[in-house]
Amino acid sequence: MRSKLPENLKFLRKAKGWTQQALADRLGLTRPTLGAYEEGRSEPKLSVLIDMAACFGTTVDALVRGEKNAEAAERAKGDRMRVLTVSVDSASDRERVVVVPVKAAAGYAHGYGDPEWVSQLPTFGLPLKELAPDSTYRMFQIEGDSMLPTPSGSYILCQYVDDWMSVGGLRPHIVVTRNDGVVFKRIENDLPGGGRLVLHSDNPAFAPYAVAGDDVVEVWRAAAYLSFELPSALDGQPASAASLRSALDTLRGEIDALKRSESES
Repeated sequence: MRSKLPENLKFLRKAKGWTQQALADRLGLTRPTLGAYEEGRSEPKLSVLIDMAACFGTTVDALVRGEKNAEAAERAKGDRMRVLTVSVDSASDRERVVVVPVKAAAGYAHGYGDPEWVSQLPTFGLPLKELAPDSTYRMFQIEGDSMLPTPSGSYILCQYVDDWMSVGGLRPHIVVTRNDGVVFKRIENDLPGGGRLVLHSDNPAFAPYAVAGDDVVEVWRAAAYLSFELPSALDGQPASAASLRSALDTLRGEIDALKRSESES
């Protein structure tokens, strides 16, 4: 049986977002040696295979003979079963929207599949025609400045995404990962080529970063947001409009002063 180590090794490395040099350093190898393994020009010793398997959290057998590419593709497309815990209204038999406040977001990555944990979260009904009746929606509260002008503390109403290959185009999503928990970002989809999602902020002060597909547990497409931070009268107007209003106020003041001066004389 032909070894699948070269393709699996390359795929798993890219899924982690590592360069050849980064992985070689972790394994105590030179980059050319690792490159030879990925190209099938050389085969590693058993001790190196054991280190590789431990590095990727898999077994030597899966690394050498497993279909890691196929497994990852199935997982991204939703072909492999994911557990989605929902809340249902006992009277109407309709799904209710589960709300994940900031305080609960830290534990969501571990409790999302636990019905008892999810049942402790607040829920509400939202009978709007804009929402697909056969979809599951959830509301996540966000914090921080990375997605300004969407203010910190806003609630993002999201639609559950089963097929992760369909996300991307820099559209806003809630992404739940094992390491980072709940984040609100725009997604660039690099699952087909690199086994990862690249997450972008709306605030240019925050640099994009990648998360491995294997680290992602849920993806939710943003549909709307709720904020209790109301805009002021000039918020949302072009800077030129605000400047013009200020100039007009100043001009009115100068005219009034001139009129008073003329009447006094």
